[in-house]
Amino acid sequence: MLTQDDWFEAVCRSYSNPPVFYNGIKLPGFPSDEIQTNTTGQSGINTLKEAFIFYQDCIENFKILGMPLQKKHTLLDFGVGWGRIARFFLRELPLKNIYGIDVTEDFIEICKKTFQTENFLVTEPFPPTQLSSRKFNFIIGYSVFSHLSEKACESWMREFSRLLVPGGMVALTTRGRTFFDFCKSLKGKGHTGYLAALSNLFDDFSDARTRYDQGEFVHSNRDGVNGGGAMTADFYGETFIPEEYARSAYSELFHLEKFLFDPSRQTHPIMFFRKKSNSL
Repeated sequence: MLTQDDWFEAVCRSYSNPPVFYNGIKLPGFPSDEIQTNTTGQSGINTLKEAFIFYQDCIENFKILGMPLQKKHTLLDFGVGWGRIARFFLRELPLKNIYGIDVTEDFIEICKKTFQTENFLVTEPFPPTQLSSRKFNFIIGYSVFSHLSEKACESWMREFSRLLVPGGMVALTTRGRTFFDFCKSLKGKGHTGYLAALSNLFDDFSDARTRYDQGEFVHSNRDGVNGGGAMTADFYGETFIPEEYARSAYSELFHLEKFLFDPSRQTHPIMFFRKKSNSL
């Protein structure tokens, strides 16, 4: 198995100088730089760096929490997009054990074409999915629970419980406390589009921050922060889930094992959950 550094270089080469093969398979291709930038704000090596950090954090913490990835395991990338994150797990898992779902049909078609597998499926904004119960050992979601409404998050956590084996793990990112400050700092700077929408995310940023500090789920779906297309304002916006809420809101089904945020390397806190053995 390649070292993590060598693996990152291999995935980068699959962007800059394809094709690249690993364990007998061709590494997935990429959509246009325009599509990459429209979905992640960056393209090429820069957007892969962010994805790789999340992948590393998942690999390391699954192991620390007593469940290291093994080739026999199956993984679901929730909100897979064009497969930016999922491709990194090809170092640990065979292609047939990696799945992805997304509300955007165009992204799923990109994944099917670039990964050359039918393991990618379109889903509705709210569950259920067509996937079998207890099919997965791991579910990951990068920059998804940082956008979903409270109702959507609760519904998807129930679906994750159905999809996971007992003891299965979930790794999800959310907006962190520092994002309040970033959004507020955009006010009066003459921004347009998404950045302008972020600057007006809340009438009172101090109140929103206080509610977060008190353990409340904080969400805004103001004009301009929805994702467009299928990502409509009735379930999609900007979402801040504090550790206290994550620990208690889903406790019927999951135990929050870790709430990880290192601002020196991460832009989003990561919530690591373990499915309780007595949950559905």
